[in-house]
Amino acid sequence: MTTIHPRLTVTLDGETAALPDAVVARLQVLTDRTNATQKTTLTALDWIALNLKELAVSDQLTAAVEQLRHQHEKDANDALTAAINTARGELIASLADAAIAGSGPE
Repeated sequence: MTTIHPRLTVTLDGETAALPDAVVARLQVLTDRTNATQKTTLTALDWIALNLKELAVSDQLTAAVEQLRHQHEKDANDALTAAINTARGELIASLADAAIAGSGPE
């Protein structure tokens, strides 16, 4: 029987978790993929730390993205309304100009 010795041990608040070689190898694949995609040079340990930080802020990031999405939608709707009102005003003004131009003796 072969004993698997972990290559990565994580300790938090006095509790320890050991990750076996198979997990470490898969984490390295993810790290390599991230480095290729994002043109970074993270180590597997840096990748783990970054992803734990991203998990820690994910709820706040989701809320911020949703708030930004709503604000962007509101701004876009406000701009569209303003553009429609401007076009409406110009069209109405052009009718008045046409009526004035056609009302005099020829």
